[in-house]
Amino acid sequence: MRTNKLPYDSAQRKQCIIDAMEQHALTKGFHKASMSEIAKSAGLSVGQIYRYFAHKDDIIRELVEQFTQKRLHFMASFLDKKDWLDRHFSEENQETHNMRIMHAEIQAEATRNPVIAEIHIESHSRLQNRAVGILQSRYPTITKSEAIARIEMLVTLTEGLLVRWDFQTRPFNEEMQQIYRQTLDIILPDNI
Repeated sequence: MRTNKLPYDSAQRKQCIIDAMEQHALTKGFHKASMSEIAKSAGLSVGQIYRYFAHKDDIIRELVEQFTQKRLHFMASFLDKKDWLDRHFSEENQETHNMRIMHAEIQAEATRNPVIAEIHIESHSRLQNRAVGILQSRYPTITKSEAIARIEMLVTLTEGLLVRWDFQTRPFNEEMQQIYRQTLDIILPDNI
């Protein structure tokens, strides 16, 4: 969050606004973040924000786009089952914590706001298409529908882990590790 020093570059100002929206989304949710609070956090006036974004939903759109880009970049690693549970879910740092909150907040806002629902669906489609491409390159004999089924199972497992984060004992015990390894062997087998 920047408060006293205004960047002069248009892209920097836009990013300042997006960063302010992210901070408000992480602390109180998109729904409760007001334009005046976002402006204050960004070190701008509300009028200045409207030079860059016509609506609050446009800021959310940009934030979801950045979140989607991070996930697209991360996709190949995510689809690598080696040490999957430990690499992605063993401990929480600030980045993981923020990603968990942002993921939940985007989904929650999408249930209330049809504009955000459309953005969320488009993001999901892009992520799924990227994952399908990766799986089909790794497993050339599987069909697109089979790749989608495998991805959906992995996403369901992942979202369950994210939602139940606070109820899981870490480090994961050997029984839990074994169950996840067996499940991942079904979703992402060594050979097809």
